[in-house]
Amino acid sequence: MRASHQPGVAPGRRQVLATALGGALLAAPSPTQAQAWPARPVRVVVPFPPGGATDLITRLVADNLGPVLGQQVVVENRGGAFGILGMQAVQTAPADGYTLAAVAPGVMAVNPWVVKRLPYDPEADFVSVAMIASIPFVMAVPRSVPARTVREFVEMVRARPGHYNFGTSGMSSRLTVELFRSLAGGLDMTMVQYRGGGPQRVDLLRGDLHVVIDQMPSFLEDFAKGDLVPLAVGTLSRSPQLPDVPTMQEAGIAGYEAAAWLAFSAPRGTPRAVIERLNGAIATVLRLPEVQQRLVAWGAAAAGGSPEEMDRQIRAERARWGEVVRRAGIEPE
Repeated sequence: MRASHQPGVAPGRRQVLATALGGALLAAPSPTQAQAWPARPVRVVVPFPPGGATDLITRLVADNLGPVLGQQVVVENRGGAFGILGMQAVQTAPADGYTLAAVAPGVMAVNPWVVKRLPYDPEADFVSVAMIASIPFVMAVPRSVPARTVREFVEMVRARPGHYNFGTSGMSSRLTVELFRSLAGGLDMTMVQYRGGGPQRVDLLRGDLHVVIDQMPSFLEDFAKGDLVPLAVGTLSRSPQLPDVPTMQEAGIAGYEAAAWLAFSAPRGTPRAVIERLNGAIATVLRLPEVQQRLVAWGAAAAGGSPEEMDRQIRAERARWGEVVRRAGIEPE
């Protein structure tokens, strides 16, 4: 019997095509493999110390994500070096869906501009999973500072150049102040750097610091007690938690917009089926009334959306903060 062959394909090529097709089928994740994930606990690395807004919201989502996925979701803090240590831990982890990064503006949109030899590439080394929440920045002063409006604060600083200082708990919170200083026409202030938000808050409450522009959830209790005074929020609309506090633009700082955000990323190469499963599970969690209520109580808002929408937002953020770095004259270190 004469062997049949595919028209237009030489017999010698048939074996090559069959081998290539077989290899492709083996490499692609099958529906069964996708359904089998996760077969063990999933780890989410927070590249910051515990206690901040990123950590709190990540733990809230992780606690509720576990039951949806049918496996425990464990949060691990790997703080240090502007979030670089935590990002490297995820970058070098297997791309199998069992290790995720809780990412924020600093590690994805700011570090590329301020770290000379960044050991990870936010675009090349990671793939987007889902946006989790948006978190407003707020301009806060201790009650010992006499200014009660942004205009009064600007006039106070201009009257005594170099006398007042501002705190930073990381590069992102530095850039929020740098943006303010630039749009306010240039303000002569001294920067005081901190390793995290906790020590910064202590000095702010004591009056050793004169102003910070940082994530709002960190200060809501202090505002309620009257120990700190909110002068403005960085978002384009007022916060439901501080309805009487104007936005920066309402307060006269035209063009000011700054909000933090939290998202989940995975190592590049993580199977698309796993990314889609995670994205859908996160969307389910973010629709839970108890999760939404907790986020609102912290001054945050649920985000969600597709991985592609997250990609677009991060690209826009990277371009915007790169311009702030350029205006502030910050050189990569």
